[in-house]
Amino acid sequence: MRDEAGQSQIGRMAADVHESLETDVAGKRRWLPFLLIIAASALAHLWCLGSQFYMDDMNQIRDSEAIRNGEVGTGLSLIWTRLGYVVQYKLYGMSPVGFHAVNWLLHTAVACVLFGFARDFVRGRMPGGVALFGALIFAVHPLASEIPNYARTQDLAWVTLFSLLASWALLRFLQDGGWTKLLWTVLAIAGATMSKGPGFFHAVMMVGAVGLAFMTADHWSLVKRRAWWVVGLIVAGVALFWVTHPNWYGSTRLWSEPRFIGHAYTLARVFWEFAWRAVVPVALCSDHHTAESLVPPGSGWFDIPDKTAMWAAAAMLSLTAVSLVLAWRKPTRLFGVCLFLFVATILFRVTYLIPEFMPEYRIYPGMPWFCLGAAIFLGWAWRSLLGDASPKVPVVLLIALFAFMSARRSFLWHDLDRLTADILEQYPAQARALWELHDRDIAAGDWQKVIDRQRNEWPGVFENFLKENQRLAPRRELPSGHFALADVACQGRYAIALAHAESPAAGLAEIRRLEMKMHALGMDPVKHRLQWGYFHAAKAAVLEEAGAYQQALDEMRVEGVSKIKPSDIERVEKKLAEKIAAQPQ
Repeated sequence: MRDEAGQSQIGRMAADVHESLETDVAGKRRWLPFLLIIAASALAHLWCLGSQFYMDDMNQIRDSEAIRNGEVGTGLSLIWTRLGYVVQYKLYGMSPVGFHAVNWLLHTAVACVLFGFARDFVRGRMPGGVALFGALIFAVHPLASEIPNYARTQDLAWVTLFSLLASWALLRFLQDGGWTKLLWTVLAIAGATMSKGPGFFHAVMMVGAVGLAFMTADHWSLVKRRAWWVVGLIVAGVALFWVTHPNWYGSTRLWSEPRFIGHAYTLARVFWEFAWRAVVPVALCSDHHTAESLVPPGSGWFDIPDKTAMWAAAAMLSLTAVSLVLAWRKPTRLFGVCLFLFVATILFRVTYLIPEFMPEYRIYPGMPWFCLGAAIFLGWAWRSLLGDASPKVPVVLLIALFAFMSARRSFLWHDLDRLTADILEQYPAQARALWELHDRDIAAGDWQKVIDRQRNEWPGVFENFLKENQRLAPRRELPSGHFALADVACQGRYAIALAHAESPAAGLAEIRRLEMKMHALGMDPVKHRLQWGYFHAAKAAVLEEAGAYQQALDEMRVEGVSKIKPSDIERVEKKLAEKIAAQPQ
């Protein structure tokens, strides 16, 4: 009885606080929470305007001829994001400042929508200030800072924005009625679906969790009366998913294979890496180097060498179950929904067999729910421990600390040397860091920098890779396919630099050594088409420098060759024509 009276008192206090907040929001200061969110986001992330294009920004944005030609592709799963890239290019060209400004605007918009949603989400159950606290945490959280600083992550920003909008529209329908809100829900789900492949999953998970949490007996009665409408919506959703994910069903046959099992267990370990960084946002990195849990041939789900991964998976599934129990119970429902959607952000990715395990932007759609859940939990803990004491000072200190950490991280993205140095400091075997530096210097014609780096730094990275895999065996392995690709790419760029700085003969000799190494390592041209694609591109560049234009064109036209644009072929064809025309008749 005492617990029930205490809960009733807290409920009345929450309602009183919420009523006063609603009165204020309805008055002249309704803009103040949004101004605070925008200011916090600017303080933490506006430094992204100095960030450079990096890694996937190059092929997906800067060097994309499709964007320059105004093409948005034929598939639905990225059409909205690609349209955004095309519009941005038309407005300000391939400007890093422009693209990063849009990323910051999207991140800030997500924070503002989170506040609006959360205000309705906690209505009558928690103090209204919890909504603002959760939105402010999200606006400045360092684990969300990759979105403003990494241009190609616009797709996940759009997915998160549309998914939250869909959830908010459904919530408003359940609370206040109005059938047009359901139309906005469907349109927002479609927007998330057309922003990125997993967007449909994110939107449906969020809408489903919020909908089930706020359904009342009257709503269930309405569902029964409109059963055919519900069936129609489900069929439309399945059809939309089928159109945007045509190969998904076929991939289910892989679920019993060792690679898929290892992928699932690796993601379970990665979830906990994300979880503790969400709580204590340190050791962040623009290119985490995550070892994959190995599954020997013939092994099943329950007999793998990596027992730690098995415990991580069991703990992740247990946390999912706990979140569902919390979401089922009315007193803990709000926190349970937030916890479930944070965990589910990584859990559902088990079905996506993508070998890059821990880019930080992957957790971004779950971060609004983590931050709102944290605000709910901290608000409850503060009220339980300290009663009516004002939390303003610790809240301001926490927001200021997170904003400082995010701003400090943004400055790493301003300079590629500092960014890659940070990567190699945390992950000495991450060869992709040298690859990025090689690409920059090749584009600038700084051939000697490539030569010196390959001779002086690559051997250490290679040695660290071997040592780390020896230490991890037999439970885990740093992705050998990724390292082999970086090895081929770096040595190919080294050959190009030699051809320019020393002589074409030196470049051709290095290309021959690379080809022999690839054959010695058993790299099949069909199974390892990506690696051979980078080889052929490098060989074409060396042959072009040597004046062997016809041979260079032959290499450029090999099926699967990487990073060759139509303009590259046109350039070499022009050189060949000029060479033929200059020959005596």
